[in-house]
Order: sequence, then structure tokens, then C-alpha cells
Amino acid sequence: MIQLHLLTGKSLQNKIEGLLRSTKRPGIERVISFLADRDFYTAPASTRFHGNHKGGLAEHSYNVYLLLNKKNIDYELKIPQNSVIISGLLHDICKVGFYTTGIKNIKNKDTGKWEQTQIYQINDKLIMGHGAKSVYMLQNMIRLSVQEAMMIRWHMGPFANEGDNPYGFNDACQQVPAVCAIYTSDMEASNLFETVDKV
Repeated sequence: MIQLHLLTGKSLQNKIEGLLRSTKRPGIERVISFLADRDFYTAPASTRFHGNHKGGLAEHSYNVYLLLNKKNIDYELKIPQNSVIISGLLHDICKVGFYTTGIKNIKNKDTGKWEQTQIYQINDKLIMGHGAKSVYMLQNMIRLSVQEAMMIRWHMGPFANEGDNPYGFNDACQQVPAVCAIYTSDMEASNLFETVDKV
């Protein structure tokens, strides 16, 4: 598959930190330190789907930012640039400290023999829903606008419909149309542009 991002490692970290600093949001240095001091730049984006490799989380976050920024320009959505940066780059902050490594016996397709293979596993220490957890974590470091909070909370689209309202995602899109833009950016990054390491 095509890789949307062109940056990796330290150059990707520098780019993300520069974008976050450009928002001049009070508390943004806390966010930057939080990401750098933990595993944001080394964690996978998932255990067995998109970006399931070292550094996949940062790559995915940057890809979502790039796609969201393009939509904002192309479709004249008028999402404030700071909101594009914060929502795009930090929508999955809930995945910091979320993964551990483990060993699993997997059959080698070439030899037919079972081999011990290192895999990523989920170790969720704060179970409160994907988008809601990201909003909660960020609100402890920076103040989010209502639009940013809604975008991050609903970036998983209808798959994030936690609660009693089966139309929650549709209602969120009606209230804040930018919700639809981040959802489609997340889906496009995950399914069109990011690789999956087969295990």
C-alpha cells in the first residue's frame, strides 16, 4: 500500500512537535512532553490492523492530520488551523501506553513450522471508550474547543456509538460537520495509505 507520510523517526517527531507548538495553545508543552516521554513515537497504531509496527501511532496521527488539513482546504470547511492540528495529531492519544508486547506461536507460511513471534497486545488501564478517553486525557493538559472535543470523541464514526443513542454519530455530524471530516480522514489513512504487517 502507499505510504501517505514521508517522515519517520526523529524527523517525524520534530514535525509533529513543530505543528503542536505552532498552535500556541496554553499547556501544549505539557502535551509535547507527554508524547516524548512515553511511547507515542514508538507505539503501533493497532495490534493487527493499520500501522501495527513500531512508530505506527505517530505515522497514523500525522497521516490523519495531513488528510484532514487537505479536506479543510479543498472543501473550504473553515475548521480553524489550530483545531486541524490538535484534532488530527492527537485524536488517538488514548493509545499512548496502551500496547505491550507478547509472544504468540504462529505457523510460518514458508516452512509450515510453528514459531514464537513477538506481537502487540492491548493493555488498557483506563477503559472509558476510545474517543472519550482521548478527550479526557487531553483536557487534563490543554483546553479543547467544543469542535475539537467533538471531532476527537467521534473520530471513530458510527463505530464509536457508545451509549443509548443509536444515532449519536449522525447527531454529532449535524451539530459539528467537522466530525465527518476527521472520521473520513481516519478511515482513509487506516485503510488506503497505511500498511499492515502480517503476523
